[in-house]
Amino acid sequence: MCLTFPSNLKGAVSDWFYSLSPHSLCNFTEVIKVFLTQYTSRQDAKKNNHHLLSIKMRQENNLKSYINFFQSQLAKVSNCGEEVVVLTFISGLQVTQPLYKHLLKHNIAKMSEVLFRAQPYIQLEEAMKAFFNHSAKPGEGGGKSKSPYEASDYAQNQYRGQPTYKK
Repeated sequence: MCLTFPSNLKGAVSDWFYSLSPHSLCNFTEVIKVFLTQYTSRQDAKKNNHHLLSIKMRQENNLKSYINFFQSQLAKVSNCGEEVVVLTFISGLQVTQPLYKHLLKHNIAKMSEVLFRAQPYIQLEEAMKAFFNHSAKPGEGGGKSKSPYEASDYAQNQYRGQPTYKK
């Protein structure tokens, strides 16, 4: 087995193996141990479902960045059911987030539906940020602007499921 092992290696792995000092490994068990230490220690360990519960939206983050971070962490989790993903995503949202209230009101069981429903809220955040950045110019009574959710009355359009403002 020690003689056939190197013939199955290619590229950088083969270069690594042949860079080991001659006669430093005495048996196949040592070969396996050194090989696994070299190549499995550099991989990200798969995380369990509990890892998703630790993901929380920070006050200073916007919805888009939270979704991107959540999805990047979801890729590290193995064997996680769709409903668990949705519930952990919702539990990580800020309770002041309008999307949080919307998702609690509607019984959504698929992450694709959550992402679809999040799009208008992301667009609203971006529009409000652009508006407040534009309106808070120096010398015009600017100062620090309110968050998009403090700016005006926010209401949910019941027919389309898209955010609107009360006048």
